Amino acid sequence: MNVNCTCIFSMREVFFIIVAVQQGLDDIKNALRSRGYQVVDLETYRYPIDAIIYTGRSFQLSHITSNNFQQVSTGIRDNYGILMINAKEKSIDDIERILISRSYSPLF
Repeated sequence: MNVNCTCIFSMREVFFIIVAVQQGLDDIKNALRSRGYQVVDLETYRYPIDAIIYTGRSFQLSHITSNNFQQVSTGIRDNYGILMINAKEKSIDDIERILISRSYSPLF
């Protein structure tokens, strides 16, 4: 296990952020790993994830399977679901802010 992992702290427990990154976004993968995130390949990873980072129109929804979702009944995550982040025109700092807040900045 990577000792230097980015964690989210809640009132009840601590959990690691698992980020699935689209093929070809190697700079983002490496930057997230260097910041302590657990990074997996979007196209092949078949276990629960917290976020997806993709770019362009080549993203295939078929890469997301029911295995990638946390089980609601586990109570491990308060924010059930997968956050999808389009990396187009975003810096690694922008992406990390979105991951930590689990939301984009306001639209209006």
